Amino acid sequence: AAVAETGSISAAGRSMGMSYKKAWYLIDTMNRCFREPLVVASKGGSGRGGARLTPMGEKALALYRAIETRAAAAVEADLDAFASLVVDAPPEE
Repeated sequence: AAVAETGSISAAGRSMGMSYKKAWYLIDTMNRCFREPLVVASKGGSGRGGARLTPMGEKALALYRAIETRAAAAVEADLDAFASLVVDAPPEE
């Protein structure tokens, strides 16, 4: 998602608090683990390079977001019940 928003692997990494090397490694790993690459990058200096999601990347991201939404809805009542067991602030010692 950060690559789609920024158009850059380095900017995506920075927005997530990670180095370019780590961001590139994660993208490379994802690209190898899916049937088709999720992100493509073009080399170039300032203003000439960039990265973008492929159609497969857009599809994978949309499916992942749908899973997140459905999972959150499925556990919402349980999370509310769990939260009701927790105090707002621990008592002073």
